[in-house]
Amino acid sequence: MARIRTIKPEFWTSAQIMECSVTSRLLFLGMLNFADDKGRMTASPKKIRAQVFPSDDITVDNITRMLEELSNNDLITLYEVDNVEYIQIDNFRKHQRIDKPYRSIYPDPDGNFDNDEDNIPKRLLKRSKNIPHRNGMEGKGS
Repeated sequence: MARIRTIKPEFWTSAQIMECSVTSRLLFLGMLNFADDKGRMTASPKKIRAQVFPSDDITVDNITRMLEELSNNDLITLYEVDNVEYIQIDNFRKHQRIDKPYRSIYPDPDGNFDNDEDNIPKRLLKRSKNIPHRNGMEGKGS
């Protein structure tokens, strides 16, 4: 499930962003919605294409090239842990305010999983994924 994210006005005039093509900028913005609360996600160009450009004439190869462009402009870090490729959106937590953070289900670039109980309120630690459970009963009477 995608998360609501905000874009600061400084985004548009950032030197790193201005060096990217228009479609790479749009890809980057779309990835903000699908990254977890640490700015991590799997680096699957096919899945990213389906998430960000579901009905556009953009190929998986185009996505791969755009990911490389974002990486070359220090906007994302592409890394691999246990033969699985991941993306870390650089400086994600600096630019995104996360009100109810969840632990990342993805390893960091060093291959470590989050263990930051000190930074996450105890009431939120019961979830291991970044997606809250919904049972369909929210807002309904007894």
